[in-house]
Amino acid sequence: MDITKHTEKITRIRISEGKINFMCGITGIISFEQNSDIIERIRWMTDTLLHRGPDDVGNILIADRTFSIALGNRRLAILDLSPAAHQPMSNEDETVWITYNGEIYNFLSLRKELEKRGYRFRSRSDTEVLILGYEEWGLEELLRRARGMFAFGIWDSKNRELLLARDRLGEKPLYYFWNGKVFLFASEVKALLASGWVQRRVNPAALGAFLTLGSIPAPLTAIEGIQMLPPGSYLRFRDGALTIQRYWRPSVGYLGHNGKIREKEIIADLRTHLREAVRLQLVADVPVGAFLSGGIDSSLIVALASEIAQEPIQTFSIGFQEPKYNEAPFARLIARRFNVMHQEHILTAEEVERDLPRILLAMDQPTIDGVNTYFVSKIARQAGLKVALSGLGADELFGGYPSFRLVPRLYAMARLVSVLSGTRLRPIFGRIASAYRAKIRTLFKYDPSPELAYLIVRGLFLDEELSLLIHPDYLPQVLEEFYSIDYLQHINNEIDYQNIDLMQKISWFELRTYMHNQLLRDTDVMSMAHGLEVRVPFLDPILVEFVFNIPTHIKLGCSPKHLILHTFQDKLPVEIIRRSKATFTFPFEDWLKGPWRAAFESWLYYRGDDMLHPNGPPTVWRRFLQGRIHWSRPWALFIWRMWINTLTQIPIMC
Repeated sequence: MDITKHTEKITRIRISEGKINFMCGITGIISFEQNSDIIERIRWMTDTLLHRGPDDVGNILIADRTFSIALGNRRLAILDLSPAAHQPMSNEDETVWITYNGEIYNFLSLRKELEKRGYRFRSRSDTEVLILGYEEWGLEELLRRARGMFAFGIWDSKNRELLLARDRLGEKPLYYFWNGKVFLFASEVKALLASGWVQRRVNPAALGAFLTLGSIPAPLTAIEGIQMLPPGSYLRFRDGALTIQRYWRPSVGYLGHNGKIREKEIIADLRTHLREAVRLQLVADVPVGAFLSGGIDSSLIVALASEIAQEPIQTFSIGFQEPKYNEAPFARLIARRFNVMHQEHILTAEEVERDLPRILLAMDQPTIDGVNTYFVSKIARQAGLKVALSGLGADELFGGYPSFRLVPRLYAMARLVSVLSGTRLRPIFGRIASAYRAKIRTLFKYDPSPELAYLIVRGLFLDEELSLLIHPDYLPQVLEEFYSIDYLQHINNEIDYQNIDLMQKISWFELRTYMHNQLLRDTDVMSMAHGLEVRVPFLDPILVEFVFNIPTHIKLGCSPKHLILHTFQDKLPVEIIRRSKATFTFPFEDWLKGPWRAAFESWLYYRGDDMLHPNGPPTVWRRFLQGRIHWSRPWALFIWRMWINTLTQIPIMC
């Protein structure tokens, strides 16, 4: 078939349909070139995501009079397990097509609204709700109404435009590429690489961002030319023009301004909102389980889910042979308290090392985190689950991280140094603040703002350390692009700064930086590597908006997560409530100095073309062995080197 034939009629060809036992990923192509192999390319891209969709696969090719468009989908069946929910899916007259990844938790109420307006449904899926909702309300109103996690592409043949959208907090990923001739989108970077149109050129700015944050902040990616659609945004591609628009910004800072909102009312509303979020996210046509670390957040989700679910839920935790890292006893305590079916897996250094190649391939982009999610997802999937709840999000919303104390401290010290500049008191204060000297110096070098103070507190390496780690040929581009503060300005523009205090700013930074760029991204790719969907009740948009509007003195109190503990103290055992804040951490420090030492040294002393200075990684390794720096720093360098090597293993369409 000549797919470039000039005709007003649109021709559609369905390809590669049927049951294939391999997870939920989306792909798409718009080509302005005369490509006779576009069918093979969309197949190749979609098959790259086979790990995301074990239950169904579908691709469709549409030939327009001036260009060709192809959509692909691999599906993990959770709502409506029948063939009626096959994707890509169209409306009744096939003028609108969608490929979709995610869950719309309020799809039943949206469906009822549409049925009242005369729409007829052919399936029980939330996918069809999105299509008909788009027809009825348009994109922005549909996105405003949708309550869930999602990434989707809609082709509207009447308007001859492609629309891409992501959920408000960015639980589901979406990447795109546009070179003036071909526009591509997909759930993972590796699918775009597989198309054969994207060269495997590593972006130097991504290395600087990764070594600073431990992940790569959106819209930046590790590959030149590929960008990530920001959360809470949609992209419109029409006539070769691309525009991006935000549809959601949290409205913050208003609750309690009239002085009439009391803490007991906030507590009552918080209980209602979180319980409702858990109830909605338990909706599925398959069993739903939960991750259980033994900490406050996951324990609370399990407590509420066990009350709401009609049957005992399954829970899963990871433990270690090393006692100081093992939180499994706390998870067992919660499991007994709420009578759940609990599975515990004791993880060893040998098992992690054995699965490391699969973990690196699943990463999609380099990250220092995600190994925990990989293994807990693995045991949940082996137990037969397709869906699990997670306690992510509570630390960001309720002040659980050290950054809520350290960022104000660093920022205050920097401002005081500025005030005392040139006075006799500055040397005295300089000695007091010696531990912060390098961080304060970096702060003043670029931008003495709370935003940069946050990145410095959260960061792995400061800019002066990057100068020793990155090869001189790449260093100017790295520092110029990442420390230009473009990224900081980007996240600033997403929120109304006039009505929030510093603690609310830090909460937003945590949600948009650490949570979005690392925790959520890692959770998605590591769980999807095993065919498991992870849902996050704490990130329900109604709950997030509510919490952002709670006055800081009520939300934070005098201890981390004061409000959440006070609100749900009747739900959790006293042993969980009173235990000090503990970050779930693998025994990497012990393993790096023990069973992994020889392998790590061979990689860190390797001299290859990965943009790192030849002397940088060995220096960091020696400092780690001397006990001068945290294990995450040599681990980051190791991950970067290994990920670069993994890039060569991704098959591409030639």
